[in-house]
Amino acid sequence: MSRTTKTTGRPRRISRAKMGDTSLSQEKRAEQENTGLARRSRSTGTDTEVVIHPPTDLLAPQAGPGRTRSNPIVYEAMDLLRTYGYSPARMIDPSIPVNIIGLKKSGTLLVCAIRSRLPVPNAAKLYELFTGKVDCLCGMARRIHEQIMIWVYSPACGWRYYLVYPGGLRFDLDFPASLDK
Repeated sequence: MSRTTKTTGRPRRISRAKMGDTSLSQEKRAEQENTGLARRSRSTGTDTEVVIHPPTDLLAPQAGPGRTRSNPIVYEAMDLLRTYGYSPARMIDPSIPVNIIGLKKSGTLLVCAIRSRLPVPNAAKLYELFTGKVDCLCGMARRIHEQIMIWVYSPACGWRYYLVYPGGLRFDLDFPASLDK
């Protein structure tokens, strides 16, 4: 690593080798490079350990268990489910696009809560903006015989509710009466 020293004019870089700094043995340097640790020497003379983490993509297919997705819209949707008599449970598995499972004596409701900056006035626009999620949920509707819904919040339209079917989706005109079926 190198350190910048201030001199008159522009700063120049001095490497540790030129400074004669042999505080770290070669074994420790190799160990730190392998574990992702690096040491930086400051002008105060104290050493600071820096842990370097590789960048992660939560939407990647290799996303492992234990990764969560937290979203204020999900908690707002859970509050809405509570007002309609459901017991909501938040899903944290990123491999399926369902955020909430609502439990009730009359049945189970799977909800995908989404926030969109763009207005989502109809099902065609929803499919255009969120094609992957809609296709995945339609595939789930073929295999699972529970009610699946997509709840979209956008600042322009507010909450919009869509029912998911094996062949596609439609805007739910009689929400929340459709929850009692």
